[in-house]
Amino acid sequence: MNSDPSVVYRIPVDRVAWRTSGDETVLLDLGRSVYFALDRWATVLWPYLVAGATAAQLSDVLARRAPVERERAVADVRSFLADLEAADLIEHV
Repeated sequence: MNSDPSVVYRIPVDRVAWRTSGDETVLLDLGRSVYFALDRWATVLWPYLVAGATAAQLSDVLARRAPVERERAVADVRSFLADLEAADLIEHV
């Protein structure tokens, strides 16, 4: 994950399709035809990534909505963004 706090992360909507049902979201990498599943808290963050958000903004959202301390929210967001980057499901704008 990029450590620059000004980096905005966004889902490349031309390469990723998704559907949300309840607390889960399923993603499809359109280029590789590979599915991914997001849990409840990643699903909470998903609309912000579609619109474009920094890691700090995502951490703020998670800290407000999830029953975790701010430091844990920051770590979880970093891990989530790193996973999305590794799967090539996110871009920097």
